[in-house]
Amino acid sequence: MVSAKQLGRWRPTCRPQTRWNRGVLSLQMGENLLNDRRVFDAASLDYEVLVGTRGARRMSTGAVFPLADRVDTVLEAGEYELSTIAFLEGVPYQLVVVPLLVPAPDAWICLGFRIDDAFVAALHNLTLSHVTLLTRDPERQWASFASTLDMEQRDALPSALAAAGAEHDVSLQLILADEPFVSLVTALDATDDGAVIGVLQRSMDDALVPYLRFRRVHFALFFGALALCSVVGTTVARSVSRPVLEIASAAGRVQRGDYGSRVVVRQQDEIGRLAEAFNHMVRGLEERDRVRSLLGKVVSPEVASVLMSKEIELGGEEREVTVLFSDVCDFATLCEGGSPSVILDRLNRYLSVMSRVIEAENGIVDKYAGDAVMALFGAPIAHVDDGARAVRAALEMQRALQPLNEILLAEGAADLRIGVGINTAVVVAGNMGSPSRLNYTVIGDGVNLAARIEGLTKVYGVGVLVSAATRDAAPDFVYREVDRVKVKGKRELVTIYEPLGPPAEVGAPARAQVDAHHRALEAYRRQDWNAAHEGFTALQKIADAPLTALFLERIDELRHLDPGPESDGTFTHIAK
Repeated sequence: MVSAKQLGRWRPTCRPQTRWNRGVLSLQMGENLLNDRRVFDAASLDYEVLVGTRGARRMSTGAVFPLADRVDTVLEAGEYELSTIAFLEGVPYQLVVVPLLVPAPDAWICLGFRIDDAFVAALHNLTLSHVTLLTRDPERQWASFASTLDMEQRDALPSALAAAGAEHDVSLQLILADEPFVSLVTALDATDDGAVIGVLQRSMDDALVPYLRFRRVHFALFFGALALCSVVGTTVARSVSRPVLEIASAAGRVQRGDYGSRVVVRQQDEIGRLAEAFNHMVRGLEERDRVRSLLGKVVSPEVASVLMSKEIELGGEEREVTVLFSDVCDFATLCEGGSPSVILDRLNRYLSVMSRVIEAENGIVDKYAGDAVMALFGAPIAHVDDGARAVRAALEMQRALQPLNEILLAEGAADLRIGVGINTAVVVAGNMGSPSRLNYTVIGDGVNLAARIEGLTKVYGVGVLVSAATRDAAPDFVYREVDRVKVKGKRELVTIYEPLGPPAEVGAPARAQVDAHHRALEAYRRQDWNAAHEGFTALQKIADAPLTALFLERIDELRHLDPGPESDGTFTHIAK
């Protein structure tokens, strides 16, 4: 073969041989290639037709070779062979144009065959797919010129391609005459009249046949395996279901608090070891429940939970706590003449009633000291309204005495009277004692003050006294200011109040008496003895209370002592 440059340089020197070669080609090749499907053309190097066939029709000699422009384009690109699809007189052909070498280039030889339905039918047999060849005119409209599809589908293909916007080298699904096709569009050539594409298509139903077959096999294998697993699972379940159900039933009984449940499994496998571990766990839970129950009787359940939920260590933390102390007035006198068993029974009934009231407000009974009770609100569990809970508990403790006293009077015993003192302060809460014996409690100056305030209830003849800090922590109650005092062991003065109850439970007459008491108390502090005496005397006529009598007695004494202008009315108590 020669290069395109060599072919171009040789072209001017070949014309003297043209007529001789024309005759040779005509005699040896031209007549034998005439038929209705093949093409054979021969042209000089100047594109003058020497021999021409176009199916059964002969091409006139001397005419201009129709592919001359394309051959020039190929030569300019440095090539010397042209392979293309061309429409000759409206009929599509696959053509190949090469130079004739004898041995030097002497002419152009064009060989080809007609592209029609018979050609794509052969491709259909080869690819097992429908083949359609289409061309697009300058107006960009597709038209098929060879196809293995039926006429209806063939006519629908151009519009389906246009709607899909398919160009080339794409795979898509097209619906032709209500039948889905998997389609592959590929570019074949560019002609003078427009582009040529080929579309390979297979019916979606045909394409899915292997998948559907695989799916049937897959389902058959799946259900077969499922049936096999069911048989094997049933066999295995028979050997493990009974002991597992026994363990589950025992676990349900344990959940309901029955720690006496045990599981008997004689299998020497994983189920047997599970049953053994379950029985060991139940024994541990039974022991823990016994310890918790015993501990809950020694201390409050809340403290017991705190102690059992973490490692016990000596020490504490600062936190704000409301401390409540209560004591039975003249308890020693009540014990005179009674047997120890009777006294202990009455004391236990009293302490049971008081403990229920305190625990109903989420208070913690810290300790019993004979007839005295110490309770905590805010430790170990804190609430935002611990002060109010303590005040409500104190008022309810006073009310709860009435039904208990009725029972005691029926038994011939004297009724009980108690005093309750409350203070709110920052104290140290934690485990106190030694590593071998400890107690969860609170200590601090605020605890001592609560005990002192409880002792003052006997002095002022009231059932409940609270500090100013507790009043501020529980403002939703009606209070009567009782006095401004210094208790034994403290230099700071403390204002003490008597809570009367929630505003809804305190009537107008009681509120009026509180206002009158506050006016008389104010006159007492500014040393207006006449106004103070008049105010407390008026109150004594309404209700002869120990508190009113106490202030009248003080006024009579202070009139003669003349405490001086520096006195602010604070009373110092020298006894606990």
